[in-house]
Amino acid sequence: MSDKTYDNTNGGALFPNDRKEKATHPDFRGSINVNGTDYWIKGWKKEAKTGAKYLSLAVQPKVEASTTPSVDTDPF
Repeated sequence: MSDKTYDNTNGGALFPNDRKEKATHPDFRGSINVNGTDYWIKGWKKEAKTGAKYLSLAVQPKVEASTTPSVDTDPF
């Protein structure tokens, strides 16, 4: 193996959704990086009125979980 690290900037991947339980759940899911910002990406197999098949996509920014503990004003 080489010591080079892969630069994933402006790239990503979609994988079949193995957790799909409903028709509204995406057929594919994955992640993508655009200009150094990471996003979740989802895809649905669709068919146009003309019969042409296509992939509809949606992206959502990845947000880190908050590490700040919640402060309860009433400890009792």
